[in-house]
Amino acid sequence: MNGSDILALVLLGVVVFFFGLILYFVPIGLWITALFSGVRVRIATLIGMRLRKVPPGQIVRPLISATP
Repeated sequence: MNGSDILALVLLGVVVFFFGLILYFVPIGLWITALFSGVRVRIATLIGMRLRKVPPGQIVRPLISATP
């Protein structure tokens, strides 16, 4: 392995780490469920809830139930 191979592996590791971090903070499944049920919730709002340690599911699921 030369220097460019090691750099490529480190870069790949950093990309995978940040992708996992994004998936942790963005509840994509909940956002898709809200979208298909007609509740307009922005992804940024869900991220903000997660950062404030508010469970997004406890807020969004009642909104989904209340939407006709």
